[in-house]
Amino acid sequence: MSFLRAKKERPSLLRFERILVPVAGTEADEPALRLAATLMAGTSGEAVLLHVIEVPFERNLDAEDEKAVAFADEVTARGEAFLAEQGVTARSGVVQARAAGPAIVDDAVEQSADLIVMGLRYKKRFGGQWDAGRTVPYVMRNSTAPVWCLRVETEELARTP
Repeated sequence: MSFLRAKKERPSLLRFERILVPVAGTEADEPALRLAATLMAGTSGEAVLLHVIEVPFERNLDAEDEKAVAFADEVTARGEAFLAEQGVTARSGVVQARAAGPAIVDDAVEQSADLIVMGLRYKKRFGGQWDAGRTVPYVMRNSTAPVWCLRVETEELARTP
């Protein structure tokens, strides 16, 4: 058994060289971008923004939807601008896939991401139960990198008895 005696010998638990931030163009993007900026502050690492265009099965996977591509470009540009204001190096990518979860997990591996930071909207499904959707649970189950998920604030919970 060995003990770490000097503070300089301890590895930092929150030091990341590359953080993958999936952005969807929703209110959930902002908290994820803020956290990524906080974690990357003062480092030489980079944040990688990823927008996934989900293509339904009735369309060819390589068929380009101009509106979806324009929206993706807008979302990633906003994210890059926010991170640049915070002094964080960022780059972005857009992929087309049948489902966002597998695309995010694959991109994290391809980018050698140390961490995935995801935002999660507060939404309810039938019956009034909160639902995390399918993307976040998929990424949390299948990612080899750690996943940090932030649910957006909601006034609705404050009014619940």
